[in-house]
Amino acid sequence: MHNLYHKPVMLDQAIDSLNIRANLNYVDATFGMGGYTKSILEKAQCKLISIDQDPDVLIYAKKIKEKYNKNFSFITDSFKNITSIVNSKNLNGINGGIIADLGFSSMQIENADRGFSFMRDGPLDMRMSKKGQTAKDLIYSVTEKELSDILWEYGEEKHSRAIARIIINARKTENIDRTFKLVGLIKKAKKNLGKSKIHPATKTFQALRISVNQELKVLKEFLEKSEKILMPGARLVIVTFHSLEDRIVKVFFNQLIGKESNSNRHLPNSNKDKIIKFKRVNKKPLFPNDIEIKKNIRARSAKIRAIERLGI
Repeated sequence: MHNLYHKPVMLDQAIDSLNIRANLNYVDATFGMGGYTKSILEKAQCKLISIDQDPDVLIYAKKIKEKYNKNFSFITDSFKNITSIVNSKNLNGINGGIIADLGFSSMQIENADRGFSFMRDGPLDMRMSKKGQTAKDLIYSVTEKELSDILWEYGEEKHSRAIARIIINARKTENIDRTFKLVGLIKKAKKNLGKSKIHPATKTFQALRISVNQELKVLKEFLEKSEKILMPGARLVIVTFHSLEDRIVKVFFNQLIGKESNSNRHLPNSNKDKIIKFKRVNKKPLFPNDIEIKKNIRARSAKIRAIERLGI
């Protein structure tokens, strides 16, 4: 059993960026073990909706519900459904803010049965919601090229072809159903491809997890819907952990604040008639300090980006 209060990465900076005020409505779109939720509710007398697709977190939500009751509600769902979730609470929009931490929790990593960690032997699962296609199902349903493309696109794994080839060949004669079995195949594929500072399975596991949970597609849908339900003065705060998701957030935020992307700089008057509805909260993304990185190595890649809807 884990402690109820697990402190998320960059908690203080994220909460400060959210600008919590009394009597407003907020959404914690990635409840996890309740770190952000607890901090928001402690900060001010506000209303909070928390969302998480992982059914295992209900135990933590119930503990917080016991203390904060009417100010707190929890929904088991994907944050891509944020519009319908907010509508179900009879709200016209969110006037306080929305926060999402895109990392997966230590509860998920440390539980070998969930199959997220290449450091623990468990079933090759990786499903956030415990529903749908597992990582094993994915491996057995794709072609060698499709698997290679997944590893390259979602893991930026430069040895994607070699890894895909050995996995596809192995599945003909082996049952690739455990994380350590997959790790062994990845190590075999990379044994003569040079050494790296990171674990050889890191990028492959990231790629499979992203693909299984359709994380980048879901993130884009969440961002688009969040923009529409934020009211003037409300903020959207996103904590990212790798370049793929951070790029999506950065480009989306730049569009909302009226900053031209490189792709349309050459177009004349591309932003001429655009009404700017958002502003940056911080000029640059926030990063963890050295002390936090020493305490939690996962914090090293974290970034916080935040925007606020203008009163127009």
